[in-house]
Amino acid sequence: MKQTTTELKEEIQKSLGLMRTLRDEVRVKLHLAGMDVKDEWNALEPHVAEVERAAAELSEATRTAVDGAVKQLSKIRASLH
Repeated sequence: MKQTTTELKEEIQKSLGLMRTLRDEVRVKLHLAGMDVKDEWNALEPHVAEVERAAAELSEATRTAVDGAVKQLSKIRASLH
């Protein structure tokens, strides 16, 4: 069943909130991280910013991009523990 625009917007906003929380946690912990994690972060950070800008489109592609960024940020955060 196809989601309504309101449902899609709510889902994207929730995922964006999670993405921003993860991004902030990663930034705080990076000063203790090894160079490989820092390199991974430097490659991902511009993508996160692009996903935030694209979120205004409220499309399936946006949802996919946000979900992918959340997964990547979660992976980086996990490697910082």
